[in-house]
Amino acid sequence: MTREKKLGVFAVILLLVALNVWRWWPSAQASSEKTTVAGGAFRLEDFEVGSLRVDSKDPLPRDIFHPKEIAVPEPEVKVEPQDVPPPKSPEELAYEAALAEFAQIRCVGISARDNHFQAYVFSQGSHVLVSKGDKVGSRFVVEKIMSDGVMLRDPDTEVGGEVTISGK
Repeated sequence: MTREKKLGVFAVILLLVALNVWRWWPSAQASSEKTTVAGGAFRLEDFEVGSLRVDSKDPLPRDIFHPKEIAVPEPEVKVEPQDVPPPKSPEELAYEAALAEFAQIRCVGISARDNHFQAYVFSQGSHVLVSKGDKVGSRFVVEKIMSDGVMLRDPDTEVGGEVTISGK
């Protein structure tokens, strides 16, 4: 930086300091109005409380952090009647009941003696030992007993299938 620039910056700083001292230097008139309390100087204007005008339309200033909520009307939603499925037929109800009952049947074990198989089946909370042709639960008939499971079928709804050994 050249010497002329340094002098220019110094002159600007000196001018700003002088203006601040002149602005904040206490005057004779202000010192007569000051009152000293506990070592500090206070003016009467420092204790004035500003109040809001009651007759104004908006007595409180607007709060920018909590904007006014504008009521927006919600669009009218048209509810179209939906197609209600027809009631289920007795055959459909029986089919669903058979599927639900079949899902609850468990084959716990198989026994074989002299080419005669028996299965230990858990159905509707009870354990039953069944052979071919016996009824399991309220509707299923044992069609076949194999070494790894039982084949069951409902004669009315034709619901059925193989139930493999699964323990309990």
